[in-house]
Amino acid sequence: MKKFLIFIILVAAGYFAYDNFIKEKLPYEIKDSYNKQREGVDIENPAIQPRDFASYQGTIKNLSEKPLTNIVINYLIDAKPVSVKIDRLEPGEEKDFKTNSIMLLHMDAAHHLTEVTFDKQ
Repeated sequence: MKKFLIFIILVAAGYFAYDNFIKEKLPYEIKDSYNKQREGVDIENPAIQPRDFASYQGTIKNLSEKPLTNIVINYLIDAKPVSVKIDRLEPGEEKDFKTNSIMLLHMDAAHHLTEVTFDKQ
């Protein structure tokens, strides 16, 4: 029992050391939301089914002590890539962004953030 308790303490200490000192922390924070809009229906031009459009919008904040440049935020919406480009983000600065709207082929389309790239200084 004593060996098991020591093993648990060592595992917890190892995880704590990894999480706080070894693991690389992201230099940015993204708060985003998925937006879906339905096209308005016109009585003069009836449609079988109105079209749906989707986009992402949100904010990105620089958490590092160095400026981030040439930031590209890539999303996949309904298996179609959409992206946003931000030229420069100073330390502690927060900027709003919005992707282009794309027409959806499926009612409940899959969507997620794929990657964020930037120039390292």
